[in-house]
Amino acid sequence: MVTIQEILKIDLSKIDNEKVKSFAEELIRDYKEMDDKEKAAEIIQGSVDRVYALVSKYSPEALPSGVENPCDDVTEVKVKKEKSKKKTQKKESATTKKKPAQSTKSEKKNTSSPKPEGEATKAELNELEEEVKVCRVKMKIYRDEKRKLEGPKPQPTRYAKIKGHIISLGNLIPKGLKDDLEAQKDANRLLRSTHRSLLKIYKMNALRGKKDNEELQERYEKIEEKLEK
Repeated sequence: MVTIQEILKIDLSKIDNEKVKSFAEELIRDYKEMDDKEKAAEIIQGSVDRVYALVSKYSPEALPSGVENPCDDVTEVKVKKEKSKKKTQKKESATTKKKPAQSTKSEKKNTSSPKPEGEATKAELNELEEEVKVCRVKMKIYRDEKRKLEGPKPQPTRYAKIKGHIISLGNLIPKGLKDDLEAQKDANRLLRSTHRSLLKIYKMNALRGKKDNEELQERYEKIEEKLEK
């Protein structure tokens, strides 16, 4: 059985078929977004098997393995390569023996780009698409049920919101001043002072406010230390 870890090792840039590549990307994204990785792997197993099968069949070079197709034996792969090499050599020798007029005609015929040796069929792609849809529905149901069990997420406190806004204001410093130590120090002093004053005006808990202010100070000191080096 193929695992999601094997899908993660695939070189997506080497997958020829755009649809298969897109499904592989969606599969990886869905897996990474799920908190419960074990459950995610269980839900998407069907899609994992189908994606890996199509990649190994039509884009084996995308697989991390050195063997072109994991379903083939190494010796079989070598035999196939040798046979294809002999066929091309025979074709080349045959074309050299043709008359000039014939070779010109054949050149005109072969001006169109060569077709790939193998492509995923419409039926295979449709099956994969349906499998991915089923997996996504299962994931949505699982997430919805999990949210119901966990209950509503706790809303951030007023203290957290104020501290968050102060940090956001600090992040608005222009790019040209990000490396300016004096500008950073002045902005940080003003922001911390504003934070203290605001909590005092709102008559909020002094101890809680002090803890948040110390966290802000620690954050800003790290920025200053980085610039002083």
